[in-house]
Amino acid sequence: MSNFLNLLAAGVTAGAIYGVFAACIAIWFRVSNVLNLAIGDFAMLGVLGVAELSQVDHWNLAVSILVDLVGVGLLAWLFDWLVLHFALDRGQADHGIVTVFFYTFALSLGIEGVTLAVLGTDVRSAPAFWNGPALEVADFHVQRAGLLVIGLAIVVGILLWTYLRTTVSGRAASACGESVIGSRIVGIDAARYRRWLFVATAVLAALFGIVESPMNGFTYSSGPTISLLGVVAAGFAAFRRPGRAVVIGLALGIAEALIGGYVSTSYNDVILYAALFALIVFQPRVLGLSTVPT
Repeated sequence: MSNFLNLLAAGVTAGAIYGVFAACIAIWFRVSNVLNLAIGDFAMLGVLGVAELSQVDHWNLAVSILVDLVGVGLLAWLFDWLVLHFALDRGQADHGIVTVFFYTFALSLGIEGVTLAVLGTDVRSAPAFWNGPALEVADFHVQRAGLLVIGLAIVVGILLWTYLRTTVSGRAASACGESVIGSRIVGIDAARYRRWLFVATAVLAALFGIVESPMNGFTYSSGPTISLLGVVAAGFAAFRRPGRAVVIGLALGIAEALIGGYVSTSYNDVILYAALFALIVFQPRVLGLSTVPT
């Protein structure tokens, strides 16, 4: 039983990580109808930026985090203003997901290339917020960073649900994804909602990467895997339901931990790609794909 509980704790922690990134993808897709394939790279920038400022340049940790998050937010804002504005706001928004998502894919590649050139290939992590050994309750062990990850995931889930369900701004943002033209007719500035939610999710991803990095070191190439995990979880939530995306992320994390513990860790990647395969086969339309008519 103790082994099961420890595996369950590890799975919930990993699932919380997957779920938050999935929620970031889902809430922005809900507004823009575009997949953000750079979400993992924003997390990577958060971790490597804070590690560089606090551990190499010896800045105060709080100042390092603040400067890094502002930098990530500014990068996201500039990308939307210089690229997405021209791609989506000038009558070109009906290209479909598969076409338009290459803009964020290009951003991902650009971030990786610049980070490799500037910071190299070393594995890094941000300093832990809560130092100390794993907490023990009987035979149940939980890492302190894991508790912070789970707590932050719960807070993020509640805030996103509250924003979308109970605020006028959240309902207006959702309307942008339902119909860009219709939202413009009633006076909703779809571009503004898209831009600020892109910035907000980028900053959130960076913050979450900083919190969870003491458990999982990051390199310049960590972003694509994180993005793929988020896409899989968000895909099973039709890319429009952040709350369901969090639940799916939790399920993936728990399944991964249990199979890794009772079968073999070699099958962890198999789970991810099997889930992606099932998504493409059974829900192709949410990826912008369609079956060829016979």
